[in-house]
Amino acid sequence: MMGRHVLGVMPVERGSLLFTVVDVAGHPELEGCSIHQAFREHEWRVLAVGSAVARPTPYSTDTLIGIRSRRPGFDWRPSHGRVLRAGDRVALATTRRGLDILMTGVQPHPTDRRV
Repeated sequence: MMGRHVLGVMPVERGSLLFTVVDVAGHPELEGCSIHQAFREHEWRVLAVGSAVARPTPYSTDTLIGIRSRRPGFDWRPSHGRVLRAGDRVALATTRRGLDILMTGVQPHPTDRRV
């Protein structure tokens, strides 16, 4: 669980949408890509970008509300052309499959994909 933090889960149709914070460093699917290029349909979308080295405030919590209102430095309207760097941290909306791909770097066999 190093470098990631699941903030919440929302049921959507037959699946789930996970909200998580991930350090960009070490994730080739994110690092060096623009926010537009990093988007993967049915897998993940970048919601916000912040600094991975920013210190959490004493008021930081483990919820989306805490990250949005109490952690300075997150840009909740980043430009689609912004390039993600190793020192960035991103808030993502992901599917379970998308988070698994990000964390393991392994693409499942194409026939395993749920529609």
